[in-house]
Amino acid sequence: MSQKNFTAACCIIGDEILNGKTRDSNANYLAKYLFELGVELKRIETIPDDYEAIKETIKRLSSQHDLVFTSGGIGPTHDDITYSALAKAYNLSLKLDQETCQRMEQVSKQRFPDWKLTEERKRMALFPEPSEKLRNHNDIWVPVVVVNKNIHVLPGIPRLFEILLESLKPHFRALLGDHPEAYHRVQVATQLKEGDIAPFLTQLQNQCKERHIKIGSYPNWGEGKDGARVVVSVVGKNVAEVNAIGEELVKGIEGWITPTVDA
Repeated sequence: MSQKNFTAACCIIGDEILNGKTRDSNANYLAKYLFELGVELKRIETIPDDYEAIKETIKRLSSQHDLVFTSGGIGPTHDDITYSALAKAYNLSLKLDQETCQRMEQVSKQRFPDWKLTEERKRMALFPEPSEKLRNHNDIWVPVVVVNKNIHVLPGIPRLFEILLESLKPHFRALLGDHPEAYHRVQVATQLKEGDIAPFLTQLQNQCKERHIKIGSYPNWGEGKDGARVVVSVVGKNVAEVNAIGEELVKGIEGWITPTVDA
């Protein structure tokens, strides 16, 4: 029996991303994370710190995908409005979570003895209710708050975003089943020009489309270090089929298998 094909969406929240102050890395990290889990990331959207933008975007993404991940807007300042915007979107109340306050105080005072739980800091523990709080990392007080059963609210700080995502792997593996099918990728480089290999790639993609294998072509500006003008990527969940398509590509575009390198 084939498994359910889970889809996901990512919503990056923050004026600082849109005005160029900060370069986003969280969407890229999430894309790799979901690839390894076998979840297809279908959409990434970046929006401002704006109530209507958050409400409209996340409600739409939640209705269209199995999993939604947000990044940003959960700090103690006036422009951190993700929790309150989600509460408005789903007509939920905001409630102070005492366990989060306690954990925040305990962890923070270990590093800063004079630290105090101010009203501003309590804003970081005002969550839409009902919601689920995932606490899979003992050293971090910030929970991953889950709203509407599939919206996972994460901080925008990259290192914190990454640590919390990694802590949730057991949660997602349980959700996906005992034997989740991860994605597999093969890359084939060629010295031929993209225009020359386009007809062959089109024909090959049409042949394997029903097997849910995607072929993508990515040209270099000039030649790569190994002389490659184009790198062709083959992605799918059936390892044997992906490898077989890779071998067809090697022959069809006079290419060679090249390692996958993270950007």
